Amino acid sequence: MNNPNSSLFINKDYNPIIVNVVLRRYWWWVLILILFFMSIAFFYLRYTKPVYDSSMLIQLAEKDQGKELLEIDNINKRNDISTEIELLRSQLLFEMAISRMNMNVSIFSKGKILTEEKYHQSSFTILPYSLSDSSLCDIPIWIETMNDHRVKLWYVHNNQTYSVTSEINKTIKTKHFEIGFKVENWDILKQNDESNELYFTFNNQKTLASRLRANLQVNPMDASAKTIELRYNGNNPELCRDILQSVTKTFFSYDEEMKRKSADNILNFIQLQLDSIAGELKDSKDSLTSFQRKSHLGDPENEGENLSQDIDKYQNLLFDLENELTTLKTVNSKLKSEPNRLDIYRLIPEMLGKSFEASLTKQITDLNLLLERKEELLTSVSENNSELKNLNLRIQSKIQSIRRSVEVIQERILEQAKIIREKIGTIEGEYLKIPQKKMEYNRLKSLQDLNEKYYTLLTEKKVMYSISNAGYTSNNRILNEASLNFAPVSPNRKLVYAGFIFIGFVSGFAFLFFKYITFNEINTVEDLKHLLPEKVTILGNIPLLKESMEYSQLLVHNSPKSILAESMRNIRTNLSFVNSNVRVIAISSSISGEGKTFVALNLAGIIALSGKKTIVIDLDLRKPKVHLGLNISNEKGITNLIVKQSTLDECIRKSEIENLDFISAGPIPPNPSELILSDSFLEILEALKSRYDVVIIDSPPVGLVTDGVQILAKADVPIYIFKAHYSKRIFAGRVRELFDMNQISHLNVILNGTKVFKGKYGYGYGYSYGYNYYDEKDKKKKK
Repeated sequence: MNNPNSSLFINKDYNPIIVNVVLRRYWWWVLILILFFMSIAFFYLRYTKPVYDSSMLIQLAEKDQGKELLEIDNINKRNDISTEIELLRSQLLFEMAISRMNMNVSIFSKGKILTEEKYHQSSFTILPYSLSDSSLCDIPIWIETMNDHRVKLWYVHNNQTYSVTSEINKTIKTKHFEIGFKVENWDILKQNDESNELYFTFNNQKTLASRLRANLQVNPMDASAKTIELRYNGNNPELCRDILQSVTKTFFSYDEEMKRKSADNILNFIQLQLDSIAGELKDSKDSLTSFQRKSHLGDPENEGENLSQDIDKYQNLLFDLENELTTLKTVNSKLKSEPNRLDIYRLIPEMLGKSFEASLTKQITDLNLLLERKEELLTSVSENNSELKNLNLRIQSKIQSIRRSVEVIQERILEQAKIIREKIGTIEGEYLKIPQKKMEYNRLKSLQDLNEKYYTLLTEKKVMYSISNAGYTSNNRILNEASLNFAPVSPNRKLVYAGFIFIGFVSGFAFLFFKYITFNEINTVEDLKHLLPEKVTILGNIPLLKESMEYSQLLVHNSPKSILAESMRNIRTNLSFVNSNVRVIAISSSISGEGKTFVALNLAGIIALSGKKTIVIDLDLRKPKVHLGLNISNEKGITNLIVKQSTLDECIRKSEIENLDFISAGPIPPNPSELILSDSFLEILEALKSRYDVVIIDSPPVGLVTDGVQILAKADVPIYIFKAHYSKRIFAGRVRELFDMNQISHLNVILNGTKVFKGKYGYGYGYSYGYNYYDEKDKKKKK
């Protein structure tokens, strides 16, 4: 048990008595809190828009038959699906998908709290024919039904209100737009207009796409299988499904179109190179034929055959090196600070057959992918985007890496070309001995052979790439169609109700727990036994009666067989055990309202009924109540006796009970403590003891004033009153202080106002107090 002297009593130990009291008194709070939170759940579900979910699964598949024939990979082949996922998430693709859905107009129904978009669920249809002012987009155009199947449209634009009235199923034309207004059932439209406010808006495609795109989710399911899940959440299940279908169709068509353009660009580039080489080959053949005609040179092959072969061999090598240098210069010229992605992409075919094909093709391909990613980002973000800045740094780094590689390759090729030219010079010096005509013939013949070789190489590349491209097909497919779910995924009604009921349940028991740890009332005699010192004697308890009275009343003589009378007799008997020769009984309490006056009157009444002459003295001079309980005036009393303004016989009054007299408090004095502690009062007390068998003193509450302590100390039997469900446990600390300070040597306690049901005699009474000790006004007695 905690220290009762603390201002906020905290019960840290388990006490089944307190638990029982708290549960009986506050159990309904748990029910109230559960009902309260259930009400919150109801209103939350009532005014929260349901969220529906639609999902679909696609697979990015491809088939490369060209690789089976030619053993080469197609340039369009996917290595991973990250690029496709970013494309599916992009603003560019989503805007294209929304434009395919023809969502030029949105219809809304506005209630008192919620506004609902009527996608394919409206009682009317808007057919947009023209919109002359794009600033009207996203501005509500309100619809009001009128008589004779007519509707009124009105809207506010640039702080000016416009309106137009028209029949249904007619074309409506205003200054800003022209639409068709179609209605299938006029009664339904009329009913919808009466229950809600109807309006529609012209949609700005970019704004609409930005608003709807936030609910799109694209997640990779299996990277090896190249499967992607698309999911969309919204307040309309049909809209969720249609958006997923449109996004998927747009992605498939866009992906196919981009691959087709890529293949066409490569083939066109190869064809341009073939056309150029074909012209050079024709010129070299014509030059050789013309030279043979003019020089009348037949077959010079036998002359200087070995030298010609050597020169041809080294010239071929030198030509290849020069061709490679030309290609490197082309690569270097395209690597600007802001390179063009198409120019970079066209460099890839030029790497075919070169000695540095393996080292540069991978780097140029990576640079092309970075440039593609940059173009995708530029469609949805600004130049200051952090991801775009990071991508630009990666692009510049890749360019610098390619340039360093080109420089190293150029140095190597130039060194090789220098060595070959030296060898060609040596051979040509020996070849000067051969007739001039033969030398010219061989030169022209070598040039023709080189052009034929390059032309044949490009022709083979074109055929191989055409076969590869023809054999490569995109086989994207939908594994699971977009679902149409009319069951909302949020809010979950069962989960919401269960959650709020749980919160109510926890809150209720938290409230009970708080009431338990802060419980600060005395309820039973067992509580008093735990709180009071062992020197204190418990005389008994008095029941809380059912009748409510404003002031303490003398009741025991009216109902001698009641449980109140029985409890008083029990206390009277216990008093005889405490002190058989008791003459003076002083009754006090901690504060007003604990029933000390009620106990004093009825204890005096039960003693008087036993045949003993008894008198009650109202010594509570600050707040006297004895005269109120006996329904008499308070003109003369103990204060008059103490100051010797009246005699004892003048102040003693008779009650309804024989042998029971009383002395009221009299006029309220300015100095009650001095009067109570004066020698005059002790003289009066001695005079009363000579006349009466028992003197009962209604003392001031010792919890508020200290003058009553002296009265308790001088009495034969001091009685301290506690009231169940009213007195605080801290009041027991006042009793401990009296013993600790040696102000009293013994004390008797009565617990007043204990709750009981019918007594053994079948009667029950009650009383209560509704005033404080220092109230300035007394309430009128209730009848």
